[in-house]
Amino acid sequence: MSRILLVRHAEADGHDEVDPALSPLGVRQAEALAGRLAGENIRQVLTSPRRRARQTADLIARRIGRSATSSDLLEDRTPTPCAPRWNDYPSHRWEWLRDVPDDERDEDGVMLSAAWSRIVEQCSEVGWLSADETLVLVTHAFVVSWFVCRALDAPPAAWMLLPVANASITELAARPHGEYAVVGFNDVGHLVRH
Repeated sequence: MSRILLVRHAEADGHDEVDPALSPLGVRQAEALAGRLAGENIRQVLTSPRRRARQTADLIARRIGRSATSSDLLEDRTPTPCAPRWNDYPSHRWEWLRDVPDDERDEDGVMLSAAWSRIVEQCSEVGWLSADETLVLVTHAFVVSWFVCRALDAPPAAWMLLPVANASITELAARPHGEYAVVGFNDVGHLVRH
């Protein structure tokens, strides 16, 4: 069975920079993550273009003898509702949603949904993955949450209820007809000593 592993980047060094690097702890987290994935049958590692994700992906890819490929499909985005859909979200979240920076906004998750559809299409129809192969996607917390919600066909605001830890692994297993089952979520067992 083929799988997609959704990996959140390791800890970034500060939140003030537009594109921060990994912190020293983040480097250790990424190294532990790479060690955890070393025994997997990984066909490809795709990464968000953001530096913290690229650094995480590069440590994984080096450990497994591959290179990481940057993909805009995994860019850091935050789903926000369009005007008629605010009531799809709990009112206590509205202020936070209004404060999302314009360059991160993804109205109704349109870009993230299209990215998920494209990834699923590539995996099933174009043959990115064959049986027993794994695709690793290194990205950001809200992207992981949104992709999980799309796999589950969950309501729009459900992504906000899925916290995703740094350097965590979420495992999706391929099912017939392009469906994916969530068989593991937010696994950080490899970080126990970090």
